[in-house]
Amino acid sequence: MTERGFDLVIIGGGPGGYVAAIKAAQLGLKTCLVEKEKVGGTCLHRGCIPTKSLLYSAYLYHLCKRSHEFGIKTSQVEIDLALIRQRKDAVVERLHNGVRYLLKKNKIELIEAEGRITPQKTALLLKEGKEIGAVRGRNIILATGSVSAAPSWIPFDKRYVLGSDEILMMEELPSSLIIAGGGDIGVEFGYLYNTLGTSVTVVEMKGSILPFAERDVSAILQRTLARRGMKFLTETAVEHVAVRDGRVDVEIKTKTGQKEAITADKMLVALGRRPLTEGLGLEETGVALEGGFVKVNERFETSQSGIFAIGDLIGPPLLAHAASQEGISAVLQIAGKEAPPVDPKRVPSVNYCYPQVASVGMTSQEAEEKGYEIKTGKFPFSANSKAVISGEEEVGFVKVIAEKGYGEVLGIHMIGPDVSELIGSLSLAMSLEATASDISNAIFPHPTLSEIVKEAAHAVEGQAIHI
Repeated sequence: MTERGFDLVIIGGGPGGYVAAIKAAQLGLKTCLVEKEKVGGTCLHRGCIPTKSLLYSAYLYHLCKRSHEFGIKTSQVEIDLALIRQRKDAVVERLHNGVRYLLKKNKIELIEAEGRITPQKTALLLKEGKEIGAVRGRNIILATGSVSAAPSWIPFDKRYVLGSDEILMMEELPSSLIIAGGGDIGVEFGYLYNTLGTSVTVVEMKGSILPFAERDVSAILQRTLARRGMKFLTETAVEHVAVRDGRVDVEIKTKTGQKEAITADKMLVALGRRPLTEGLGLEETGVALEGGFVKVNERFETSQSGIFAIGDLIGPPLLAHAASQEGISAVLQIAGKEAPPVDPKRVPSVNYCYPQVASVGMTSQEAEEKGYEIKTGKFPFSANSKAVISGEEEVGFVKVIAEKGYGEVLGIHMIGPDVSELIGSLSLAMSLEATASDISNAIFPHPTLSEIVKEAAHAVEGQAIHI
C-alpha cells in the first residue's frame, strides 16, 4: 500500500467514526475510515445492539408468563437460550451489513487495519503489529472508543470471571451470578439474567444502583427489581476475588466495615469503561490528555491543529448517540459549516431493563448545587390510560424539573414502560429552551404513554389534570 491523501482520515469505525465518515462524504470530503475490527464498533457488536436484543427477548418471556392477565392462554413458556443468542447474532449481522452498505454507497474508503497517527498527520496502517502502509489526511478524527475497565487484581479468566464482552457469549444460564457494579451495564445484565431464572446479586460501592440517576428513580427501580428476586448490596466494596473448584468466591466489605464472603457460578465485572488510547501514537504527536481522556475544545479539536477526537475517547457521557452527534459536529467544523454546540446535559440516557429508565438534563441535586431555585412536577403511570391498557402501570412516573422563575425545563427523569421512546422528543424540547408551560400546552394523542409528559408538566404548577 502506497501513501495516499484524503481530506479526512477517521480512525475508529464505531457509531462516532462511521457516522462522521458518512456526513463528511455527504459534504464532499474525500474520506477514509480505518477500523481494525468490524465497522459498527463496540456498540453494534458487543454493546448496545446485542444487549438490547437479549433484553427484548427477556421482556417477551416476562410478558408471555403474564399472558393470562390479557385473556391469552398459553402452554408452558420456556427459554431456548441458543435461539435467543442466534437471533441476537442475526440482528447484529444484519445491521453490520447495513453499515458496510452505507459506507460503500457514500464512496467512503474502508481500510480494515489498526491506525496510528504521526506528527505529519499521517495514519500508519498496521496488521498484527506489522506496518502495511499509510494514509495522509488534511484532517484526522480519532474515534477509537473505550473498553471495559479491568482492575488488575481481579482474575479475569473469561470463563468464570467475565467482562461484558464474555458474558454476551455465554452459552448456558448460570444458576447464580455476582455482578460487581450497579451502573447501567450491571443493572441491565442483572435484569436480563434474573428474568431468565438466574439468582443475581449486585454489589455496588455507592448508596444506590444507577447512582447518577435522579434519586427517586433509582430507588423505585431498586425496590422493583428486589421484589423480583434480585439482591442488592449497596455501600459495599469487592475486596478479593478467587476462582475455586468451578465457583467464584468473592470477599466483600460492607458499609459497617464488616467483611463477608459470597459465592456464585459466575461473576460479571461491570465497573465502567476506560478510553482506548493505547497504540494511537498520542505521545509522539503531542495530543494532550486530561484524566486519561483526550482533551478537546468546543470544536472537538485536540491540542494539535487538524487532529480531532470524539466519543468515549474524550469522556462522559460515554454513549453511542453522543459520539454520533460529536462526529457530525466535528465534520461540520472541518467543512467550514455552522455546527451547533453539543451540550452534554442535553444528551439523553436510557437504561433498558424493565421498567426502563430514561433521563435528560440535570437531576434535582445537580440543579440545586448550581444555584437554581427549582420546582418539580411528577405524574405516575398508574394514572395513564395507555399504561393501564397494556398492564404496565404497576410502577413508574415522569418527573419534570423546572427553573422556578421562568419555568425553563432543566431536567426530565422517567421510569416506566417504553420511556426510551419518550425521552428523545424531550431532548429536543430542552434544546429549544422549552418551559414546563410550553410542554403542558402541547397536544398529545390519546390514549398514549406520551400524555404522561404533558401531565407531569402540568404538575410543575400543581395542576395535573388526571390525578
